[in-house]
Amino acid sequence: MIEFVPLDEPLGAVVTDLDIDAALSDSEFTKGLADALLKHSVLIFRGSDIAPAELVALGRAFGELEILPEPDKRHPDHPEIFNLTNVKPDGDIAEFDDSQSVFLRGTQRWHTDSSFREIPALCTMLYAVEVTKQGGQTEFADMRAALAQLSDEAKSEIEQLSLVHSYEYSRANNPGRMDPMSDEERAKYPPVEHPWVRTHADGTQSLYMGGHASHIVGRDEAESRRRFAEIEDGLVANDLVYQHRWRAHDLVVWDNRTTLHRLLPYDIANERRVMRRITVAGTERVR
Repeated sequence: MIEFVPLDEPLGAVVTDLDIDAALSDSEFTKGLADALLKHSVLIFRGSDIAPAELVALGRAFGELEILPEPDKRHPDHPEIFNLTNVKPDGDIAEFDDSQSVFLRGTQRWHTDSSFREIPALCTMLYAVEVTKQGGQTEFADMRAALAQLSDEAKSEIEQLSLVHSYEYSRANNPGRMDPMSDEERAKYPPVEHPWVRTHADGTQSLYMGGHASHIVGRDEAESRRRFAEIEDGLVANDLVYQHRWRAHDLVVWDNRTTLHRLLPYDIANERRVMRRITVAGTERVR
């Protein structure tokens, strides 16, 4: 019987007694996952050796899967898997300023996956194949709590505002050089607008923002970035963050609707880190 044991943290729960084959044949499992994800925001599966095909199947228990941009980073046999790694195909570790490392270092900003889409991602699954000895943790922030701790005046203002989310913007602001997007990519991923306050199926609300957000609609970028930074700086200060320390074979699933996340730095030019990511597509516009 699968159980969800809440962490003694601002958010998150450990999933116990997972039998993947049995779980995927149980219709109640899918509903239980969806309910637990919305309740706990982060679900942690410890120590299961999960093959790529099993990871894809488990992802489909949450919904349809996205095929992400950056085709060179997709798994050769399972394009639904996005390889988040500093290890090149030849087995060498990418240099610090290599575009592969620049992309990974860009994930050290608070963000929510695929917010640059008209219908953003539901959740993300990240499976640890190789982990670092030091650093490389992932932090998750509770954006329902982040909204709740704002002053009434700030909430009233933010509820009326929308943000522009742009893949081109966030990619261009990675910490180093990356090849510019093609005209075809720009056409495929144009900027979109989403409300800053997101309302969920259970009636709760959260702040919906992050590194893909370029600016507040009707405000300039400098003012917008200052406002974003004020909120982001308060996440750790106000104890709204769970920091996950990775072990090999950990699988973590997080709700992109209700959280922000970021990678903590590690010795990216010398320590191997190999992670497999699946992103589950959303089914509705932000409202």
